[in-house]
Amino acid sequence: MSSIGTGYDLSASQFSPDGRVFQVEYAQKAVENGGTVIGLRGKDGVVFAIEKLITSKLYEPGANKRIFNIDQHIGMAVSGLISDARQIAETARSEAASYRSQYGIGIPLKYLNERVSMYMHAYTLYSAVRPYGCSVILGAHEVDGPAMYMIDPSGVSYGYYGCAVGKAKQTAKTEIEKLELSDMTCKDLVEEAARIIYLVHDELKDKQFELEMSWVGAHTNGRHERVPTKIKEDAEKNARKAMEENSDSDVEDEYIEKK
Repeated sequence: MSSIGTGYDLSASQFSPDGRVFQVEYAQKAVENGGTVIGLRGKDGVVFAIEKLITSKLYEPGANKRIFNIDQHIGMAVSGLISDARQIAETARSEAASYRSQYGIGIPLKYLNERVSMYMHAYTLYSAVRPYGCSVILGAHEVDGPAMYMIDPSGVSYGYYGCAVGKAKQTAKTEIEKLELSDMTCKDLVEEAARIIYLVHDELKDKQFELEMSWVGAHTNGRHERVPTKIKEDAEKNARKAMEENSDSDVEDEYIEKK
């Protein structure tokens, strides 16, 4: 048998001869086929933005949300299989509720991240189960400031100032790296997040999408909330304007080159 997947991809507990677990790689592919999700951590909070692809004109607007409330102060954004993501969200909520009932305070994001990442990793260890086909970004505003973590289908997690997952994650990461995140407020991050999502959206392949946004920070008194409609609409309007200006400048550059 070769090591390109044949015979070695039937179980999550089986390694190929070159040390790969194909079931985990397939789960990561499922994430890459989903819409782009970005998380930005500024000086006073965390902002989530999601490119929710609309595959049918018959869908009701706002259906199949990809942003979840885990606890009052914790939000989760997901990319990949939405059914798998809902199970992760329920597990995270259960952990947060258990901590609150036992200690009387909200769970610190660091502990929740450890518990959820261990849970996702456990599903890569046994042949009776399969890895979750989703990546999650967790964000919160705590006593010592904002915090954000991203968890892969493999269960690996890191803390981030800015991260992206999904179809156009590489382009989104390139744009995020240009920002001075530690000096930006949540309102600034909303503008930049909308601009990046509109920039990475492939209009030829994905004609329609819905922008989902939420934030948690000092301005929301530490509560995870949806970005108000007015602010989100203004950010989308500015993002479209920036896209039009970029396309106009590209046309001018091509015209000058031809001359």
